[in-house]
Amino acid sequence: METLGHDILIVDDDGEIRRLVSKLLREDGHRVTAAASAAEMREALAHRKPDLVLLDVMLPGTDGLTLCRELRATSDLAIVMLTAKGDDLDRIVGLEMGADDYLAKPFHPRELLARIRAVLRRTKAGSTGGGVKSGREIRFAGWRLDTARRELTDPRGVVI
Repeated sequence: METLGHDILIVDDDGEIRRLVSKLLREDGHRVTAAASAAEMREALAHRKPDLVLLDVMLPGTDGLTLCRELRATSDLAIVMLTAKGDDLDRIVGLEMGADDYLAKPFHPRELLARIRAVLRRTKAGSTGGGVKSGREIRFAGWRLDTARRELTDPRGVVI
């Protein structure tokens, strides 16, 4: 069994969801911070960099898809979308915006834990092997990905 104890940030405007998911994750050995809005998420991120963000799509004010895009433009944090919007198009949009996984509510607690573990395995493996990261740039096989600009450049220097 892998070592647990990851830092996880939950961003959901539903207090009961935050409470239940926080309890589940703490019982599984994780450190948890909870936020009810975009402002609270940004405040939490100013003080620590979690390993994974559980992000609700339907937040008041700035929605979760916009926050996902913001996070992806500035970091390589693992992102799992938690949302009541579970149809195919919503999942596709969430994944295209940069989410690593997408789980519709209601969900089984064991499935949530399994998905978190899978995403953390993938993101941890991706950050230690394969490409070379320097701040906002990842280089691999002659290609260059500028994560801040969201630009991929081929080995000939052509922006894709």
